[in-house]
Amino acid sequence: MAGDARRQRARQLLLAVVACLLALVFGVLTARAESYVGPHRATLEVDLSRTVVVDLGPLGAVHLDSPAAPLGVTVTVHEIPASPQADFLEGLGADLAAYTQLVSHPRAALTPAIDALVTDALGRAAVAGGLGLILLTVLRTGDRPLQLTRRNALALGAVVVTATSLAVLPSLMRPDVLTERAAVLAGTPFEGVRLSGRLADLVNAYGPRVVTAFEENEAFYDGVAAEVSAGFRAAVAAPAPRSGWDLAAPVDEDALTTVVFVSDLHCNVSMGRVVAALVRVSGADLVANGGDTVMSGTAAESFCVNAFAQEIDVPVVVADGNHDSVLTAEQEERVGWDVLRGDVVEVAGLRILGDTDPTLTAVGSGTRLERDESVHAMGDRLRDVACADGDVDMLLIHNPRAATATAEAGCARITLSGHLHRTVGPELGESGTWRYVSSSSGGGNNGGRTIGTLQSSAELTVLRFAADGTPVDHAVVMVTPDGAVTVSGWHALTTNQSTPSVTSTSS
Repeated sequence: MAGDARRQRARQLLLAVVACLLALVFGVLTARAESYVGPHRATLEVDLSRTVVVDLGPLGAVHLDSPAAPLGVTVTVHEIPASPQADFLEGLGADLAAYTQLVSHPRAALTPAIDALVTDALGRAAVAGGLGLILLTVLRTGDRPLQLTRRNALALGAVVVTATSLAVLPSLMRPDVLTERAAVLAGTPFEGVRLSGRLADLVNAYGPRVVTAFEENEAFYDGVAAEVSAGFRAAVAAPAPRSGWDLAAPVDEDALTTVVFVSDLHCNVSMGRVVAALVRVSGADLVANGGDTVMSGTAAESFCVNAFAQEIDVPVVVADGNHDSVLTAEQEERVGWDVLRGDVVEVAGLRILGDTDPTLTAVGSGTRLERDESVHAMGDRLRDVACADGDVDMLLIHNPRAATATAEAGCARITLSGHLHRTVGPELGESGTWRYVSSSSGGGNNGGRTIGTLQSSAELTVLRFAADGTPVDHAVVMVTPDGAVTVSGWHALTTNQSTPSVTSTSS
């Protein structure tokens, strides 16, 4: 009897495992999701075609071998006009820099879509698996429990095969399509793709422009990243004394916390590699992001957040700006960033306070409140939090007007902001709080585009803090539109001397 019971339990366990595996197969093969591919809304469906097909409707499609064969994916891109007229083609040219970013960061463009597809597949598998286990339980414990005889096993097998076939067969029935290899994309991340329909003609016509822009963009930012690494290493190692700027006492560099401060990147994802280079060469412990990571706070701009996150491998603390939205904050949290929300957080030993901007400015739509609070009121609230805490090392807030109350009360050791697209400070206030406003790290100081090579100078700042959270010194890295890099060297932040301001020449 005991042996029969063990065999019965083993059979039941086997059935449960098989049910879960079949549910997983069902979930994967029927997965369907709505998401974004770069700036475009898209529908994704899994199949067994061994091919990833990006269907651009009347324009044709892009075909490439699936890295997860035999699985394939059909991506149906929406918002493609049925008839590509001249104004549409002109639009392609106008958006050249944006599409260049997609070519240079394909993984970031696809991450939201892949995440949505995986989530849908797991959800479907969980539902199917749960129903299967419930069915097995009912059949086993009902008034007339099902016995696992050969006949019953064959019947269950037939049901499973039929159900699986219904799920799998549609994914095998994709018609063959005549495709053409896009030789013009050789040397880019899309090398080897095949094109069908009118898209082949479009790529042959406009592809050289995209490839040229891609190559110029890659060369520019690769060169800038290399110059930042070399320039920073040389500048901070300079032995020559800098009268009036040197520290009053020797610094134990091993005890310092190093922060790279950026702000107003505005979707210039190519600057991500420059930030990453500065993080590596400075040995930074974290990146403080002063906000305006994107331009309008849309779902499609998750591409920008993902691209930055994939470049930076140290903790990131961000105070979202007026061009970032509630949705942007969610995107940032999904990639592991610490989004400041009005409370003090401790990262890399520093106690940091900040919050998201209460307003949202979307390109072409003006500015509106995202919550019932003004910038001034937020500043007063943050001052109260900082003063009650009594040990805030850094107030990181996008709009410098929201830092005024805390700085005047002396309730943080330093305030870091952006928003103005010009550099202010560092300035030491009478309360003993340092204030610093960075210009745009994405090259947006003149209000121009921040996609493609720089249209105005970009600024990044490295700050070092003592073990007790006191700011010790800082170095400013400036990148000009011609790719030239200047590094200021270490400038002391001490309370017993006046430190000149470092002002961006491109403000």
